[in-house]
Amino acid sequence: MFKGNREQNQLLDSAGAVVLRAATASDAETEAAANAPFLFTRIRARIAEERRRREEAGGWQSLPLVAWRAVPLMAIVALLTAVLTMWTAQPSTPATGFGIYEEALSDTNDPGVEQTILSRNNLSHDEIFSIVLDRNDGRKGR
Repeated sequence: MFKGNREQNQLLDSAGAVVLRAATASDAETEAAANAPFLFTRIRARIAEERRRREEAGGWQSLPLVAWRAVPLMAIVALLTAVLTMWTAQPSTPATGFGIYEEALSDTNDPGVEQTILSRNNLSHDEIFSIVLDRNDGRKGR
């Protein structure tokens, strides 16, 4: 964390020193630097090189490089997701309460219950209560 700040401070100090040197230069030194051969050619070459680098970094040319790294990683994530989904989807305990309903439909002692359930007649609360009590009384006697 502090190392990045130190490097950034050094870069800012060096840029400040260059600006200060340029500001204190005399007119003769400034004209001599401007009249130097190939000065503008070198500056234009550096600008063109920087433009090319930025276009390559953000254009379609960088897409295969990004995909080369992203596709295998996404495949691994998808595989882990599928494995975890299958692992958690396996029932560890049987469903509770299923045997009660199956027994209620296949009770041969009292076919009235089966016919009442299958005929879809509307039962009142009292009738349902009496059916439950009758079934419980029959189990206690066994």
